[in-house]
Amino acid sequence: MLSPDDWDSVPPYSGDEQPASAGPETLEPAPPVEIPTVDVAGCIDNPSPAPDFVWADRIPRGHVCLLSGHGGGGKSTLGLQLAVAVAMGAPLLGVGTERGRVLVFSGEDAGPLLRHRLAAVCRSLDVNPRALAEKLLVLDATGEPGLYRELSEFGRHTVEPTPIFHRLAEIIAEQQPALIVIDNASDTYEASENDRAQVRAFVRGLANLSRQTESRPAVLLLTHTPKQAVGGRGESYSGSTAWHNSARARLSLTPDKDDASRVTLSLDKMNLAPATAEPLRLVRSHGGVLVLDDSARETDDADGLPELPEIALLRVLADFNRRGEHVSPEQSARNNAWKMLRPEPGFPKRTYKAAGPLFAAMRQAERDGLIERAGYVNAHRKRYEEWLLTAKGWEAIGESAPTAPTAPTSGVSALDAGLPQGAPTAPTSGARECERIGERTKVSANPTMAAPTPRELGTNPRAQGTNPRAKGTNPRALRKRKGGAS
Repeated sequence: MLSPDDWDSVPPYSGDEQPASAGPETLEPAPPVEIPTVDVAGCIDNPSPAPDFVWADRIPRGHVCLLSGHGGGGKSTLGLQLAVAVAMGAPLLGVGTERGRVLVFSGEDAGPLLRHRLAAVCRSLDVNPRALAEKLLVLDATGEPGLYRELSEFGRHTVEPTPIFHRLAEIIAEQQPALIVIDNASDTYEASENDRAQVRAFVRGLANLSRQTESRPAVLLLTHTPKQAVGGRGESYSGSTAWHNSARARLSLTPDKDDASRVTLSLDKMNLAPATAEPLRLVRSHGGVLVLDDSARETDDADGLPELPEIALLRVLADFNRRGEHVSPEQSARNNAWKMLRPEPGFPKRTYKAAGPLFAAMRQAERDGLIERAGYVNAHRKRYEEWLLTAKGWEAIGESAPTAPTAPTSGVSALDAGLPQGAPTAPTSGARECERIGERTKVSANPTMAAPTPRELGTNPRAQGTNPRAKGTNPRALRKRKGGAS
């Protein structure tokens, strides 16, 4: 212990001295999570590449895109059409694609149905399936489709990827596709669609599949539209808003209110570029494949101007005339113009939304000399009328009238052609017979009219006096007479 006299010999503390370390130097702990920083300074000198699309202006690469629609509305078929188009580098519905390998993960439809739909798509796009198989891989996951499942621990609900998800990630790393189609969310997501955190985790898991793959594939996830969205009411996706918010793009298929065979494909969200893609109006063709609806576009003429609906209507009627199908002028007939013409792809539906305007347009076309009423006889020998294009009508649509079958030559041979073989000759009666001959000549020259009846030809047994009742040789009349005589 220092005495009071010793304190004067202790030098004062200047603050420069460091206390002796009691042990090795202590390091600051590393942060638990690293958050990447963005290069702001080089955003102009060293710009990032612009977003690219596997389907122009609609489905971006490296991100998750939703395709929503009602059950049976054509989502799966459209997904396969897009898969085939991208694999072959062909445009789809008039919109360009970027060629690359494609992987389809089907949790809803099994192999036989997928092959049936693929056959229809290949025929529609004129694609060789053997060439397609080199670029397209289809997985039938209907046995175990779940990619994410719900976990519940101590009252807390979370989701986690399944073994199928990890196997899918391995296949994607091997294939390096440009597009992944997952059909659909209700089968592959085994958790609550209304839980925002769970939905966001699932969509982010799919997005990570793309980010961790060198080819940066687009992920197209098919989802169902809720029932309350029918007729444009409500949102076009089911469940939490996280479905909409987590995806970078969203397409929807909306059915036509009046015709279930027609749908509209619209772009409801696009975060990566201006949403400039126009809605595509589609119609189901043979085999269920979706094609552009010509009636909605109301096709352009050679000068690039929209075609008049009246001309489009004549084109549809011309198709019926070529096929020999009858369109009745009678509004109450089962084969009236509304019932026969409206379902056709080229029908101008936006102009003629009801039967009344269509019937009025048909009458106006008749007054303009574009169509006419013509008679025909059905298989039961009943006479009816049908609409036929006139020569002026065929000229209006830029086509030539179909050539009618060659009529027999005029004179005796023409008459003989309309007479049954072996029928007795009817007596002539001057002007009346000449009038009948003229009618028969018209019939033979007009293929839409039936051959003359026996009464018109004068070969009716009653008119000739050869009817058993008229000759008195009817067996029933003979028995009556014999009974009265006895």
